[in-house]
Amino acid sequence: MGDFRSFHLNKRVPAKAMEPVVDPANWDPNELRDVDSWSYRITDRDVSELAAGVAAVKKAGVDIVDVDRDNFPLGPFAKILGDVREELAHGRGIVMIKDFPVDQFDREAQAIAYLGLGSYLGKKLIQNAQGHILGHVKDLGGDYWAPNTRSYVTNAELRFHTDTAEYVGLLCLERPMQGGQSRIASSVTIYNRLLQRRPDIVKLLLEEWYYTKSGEINPGEDPWHKQPVFGFEQGYFGAGSINAHTEKAQKLPGVPQWDAAHLEAVKVYYETVEECAIDITFEKGDIQFLNNHVMLHSRREYKDWPAEDGRKRHLLRLWLSDPVARPVVKARREGRSGKGVVLDGMKVIAPLDVHEMA
Repeated sequence: MGDFRSFHLNKRVPAKAMEPVVDPANWDPNELRDVDSWSYRITDRDVSELAAGVAAVKKAGVDIVDVDRDNFPLGPFAKILGDVREELAHGRGIVMIKDFPVDQFDREAQAIAYLGLGSYLGKKLIQNAQGHILGHVKDLGGDYWAPNTRSYVTNAELRFHTDTAEYVGLLCLERPMQGGQSRIASSVTIYNRLLQRRPDIVKLLLEEWYYTKSGEINPGEDPWHKQPVFGFEQGYFGAGSINAHTEKAQKLPGVPQWDAAHLEAVKVYYETVEECAIDITFEKGDIQFLNNHVMLHSRREYKDWPAEDGRKRHLLRLWLSDPVARPVVKARREGRSGKGVVLDGMKVIAPLDVHEMA
């Protein structure tokens, strides 16, 4: 097992639009193929701290939705998580945490421990119109290309994308029978390669692009939002992505249709992302945390276990906000990327499982 920390080793230079970006989050895919080299393996002592945190929450009668670092105490493991946060904000932008004690905790304890652990990295955000702060990534029979379908309720191969949060965490409770590998790519590396080859496309990607809100809107709101794919703020690079939400937005009223230059930009962007991508196998108990401002993620199509087996691929997802960590452009900070899904009259919940479309 290597050391996940790179934030204290690699140089960052103040970033400017239309110039190469020098940042620790600029990595070649071959550098991350050895997953252990950028992972942290949870120790027996860490498990004891997590169990003590769960016990403290239960003893105090804290509702799961209210779990945070004030009521979920940790000892030395808190220092490790502080370094994880630093690596997400100012290092590679990704850390794998291994050996979360899935089999030692029941589902309620899993949820409390995961939310408690995540609270040391950022503030939890709502992930969908149902008010979930604990997301469940599993196949509920959704159609990936339906206008208002969120991709996490399907088993389809996904477009590379960024989530609407600073950090996303994915905890593997159960692997699929086949496929489903996690896929990652550095937005910084993608930008630098495009800048070298096609600066004309980079200029287009610095402009605002339209994204669907997947029908998760308040009355009177536009069904889309706008933000640049690449952005610069206070000497920091930050990115969104072109993805299924961008493509679905083309079918919404009031959204300009892509011209030939935009269509070519989309094509070249996707090709460049594939060049920069690596596949990672999620093992049970793995948690992948990544920074959406410098990382893209996706997954391969997967096949689930037979119904009689009683298992389904299942990831628990966290969306976390950490606005003091890394400056990003206003459109991302004040839009859905900074707030999650916020709708009128929403009740915040943390379901322990889901069994229908959500």
